[in-house]
Amino acid sequence: MVNVLEHCRIAPPPGSVDDSSLPLTFFDIPWLNFPFLKLLFFYESSHSKAYFVETIIPRLKHSLSLTLKLFFPLSGNLIFPTDGSTPEIRYMDGDSVSLVFAECSSDFDHLSGNHQRHDTVFHSLAVQISSTSTKFGPLVVPILAIQVTKFPDAGICIGFTLHHAAGDANAFFRFVRSWASINKMGGETELRIELPFYDRTVVRDPIGLHSAYWNHYGKMKNEVYHYQPSTDHVRAGFILCRADVQGLKRRVMSEQVSTFAVICGYTWSCIIKAQVTSGEHFGENELQHFAFTADCRALSDPPIPAAYFGNCTMGVIVTTKSKHLIQEDGFTVAAKLIGEAIQERVQKNKEGILKGMQKWLQDSKSLNRTRMVSVAGFPRLNVYNMDFGLGRAKKREQLIRESVTFFTLNGSKDNVEDFEVGLHLPKAKMDAFLEIFNNGLKAHSSL
Repeated sequence: MVNVLEHCRIAPPPGSVDDSSLPLTFFDIPWLNFPFLKLLFFYESSHSKAYFVETIIPRLKHSLSLTLKLFFPLSGNLIFPTDGSTPEIRYMDGDSVSLVFAECSSDFDHLSGNHQRHDTVFHSLAVQISSTSTKFGPLVVPILAIQVTKFPDAGICIGFTLHHAAGDANAFFRFVRSWASINKMGGETELRIELPFYDRTVVRDPIGLHSAYWNHYGKMKNEVYHYQPSTDHVRAGFILCRADVQGLKRRVMSEQVSTFAVICGYTWSCIIKAQVTSGEHFGENELQHFAFTADCRALSDPPIPAAYFGNCTMGVIVTTKSKHLIQEDGFTVAAKLIGEAIQERVQKNKEGILKGMQKWLQDSKSLNRTRMVSVAGFPRLNVYNMDFGLGRAKKREQLIRESVTFFTLNGSKDNVEDFEVGLHLPKAKMDAFLEIFNNGLKAHSSL
């Protein structure tokens, strides 16, 4: 059970940021109707409730205000004009972020473990965002809301609710890392933080991708999607150590297949096998899809600054028949397909990122999304290295609606050579996945 202690709004310091707006690029438009991202970071902390209220809360408020001065679009709103033109991100003096402080009686160690945990409690640890509009006015959608929840004598969870159209993982984690650093070290740290880069003109569009994307995604109904937690779903984490990954790589026997491709291919094939084992039916020739994104900042011509704030990723889809994934060595097929896609669409893409974005739009129109698995997260972002003065995060979770099958892939918090896979499935499928995943690792490590 969650009990709200305080609900406030935090803005950048008065007069520190001018009114401004950011147009959406073709990188942003596909995320307009995507459900809000909900990200949870669990930190161990034995501080008393009095210390939480008297020290931690005021410090978090102050440091968030300083951080929002640098990342001011997150204080603003996504504005959908009434004339049907492309939405924009708009910040006006006085705009602010909803910040909730709460306490929860649930077991912190249980929620922040890797074992199977029911999904329902997690959704109470992040704020629900609601849009506002008048009869004749534009639809106004807040971009960010935050909830900080204390668990008795055990830990703290910082939950973020974010509209994906505002930025990708690179942009968002720069914000979180900056807030954590300012909160831990004090306001003087603000001077040493790399400033976000907001100039949208660096995103070039010579082939009209903005119009093509808006013509497709702009026809969809603009509404705020909320997660409806299911009592049937559980989430679990799985650690792949360096020996596990090397064993899988030996099985694939291809120099072109990266660690990312091997882990994703193995997890994808285990999910499909678990679906079959748990009683789900689909034809052996039915197509299965796997989707991932690639950061385009360094890949663009000319390169886009690493600190660019916004979305700057290209989607890549890999497709194969069910029978190829459910066979004993199905993961080798999956890993090679993902590896080939990385080579052709990302690393050796002679036609460039723009053609890749054009192909993503074409591919996504014909997808059977009930047969798609996707991955979220980038191991190199080091998501556990976000220290608010409480040490490294113990656990990170990402919430998503049940109709989507996805897993997260991050670097391990304990060892730089290990990886963490996070999964969210119905209980029966998770049980099947657990057995298939662990037995497969044992078999491949013995080769």
